[in-house]
Amino acid sequence: MTQYKLSQRDTTHGPDGEHHLIRGQHASMRLWHREEPQGDKPDTRAEYETLGYVISGRAELTVDGETVTLEPGDSYYVPMNAPHHYRILETLTAVEVNTPPTSK
Repeated sequence: MTQYKLSQRDTTHGPDGEHHLIRGQHASMRLWHREEPQGDKPDTRAEYETLGYVISGRAELTVDGETVTLEPGDSYYVPMNAPHHYRILETLTAVEVNTPPTSK
């Protein structure tokens, strides 16, 4: 069955603090809502690519050894299987799209 709407009360939360939003056949969305600075996260690789948009706050994202600073209005890309990590500099809210869809 296709789901055309997902209400806030029906979202689920992942182990890293992410809020899982709507999911389609080829992509899924998640929200990082008011993530607090905690130092560097460990390097990771994912079986999906990520496209993101910073709503508020600031973070440093390191992908394949290149570090970029993300601020409100910036969008970002993390390729599938690319080593990456991030460090939140100021309380962050960002929305991401993952393809293929993920429940992570």
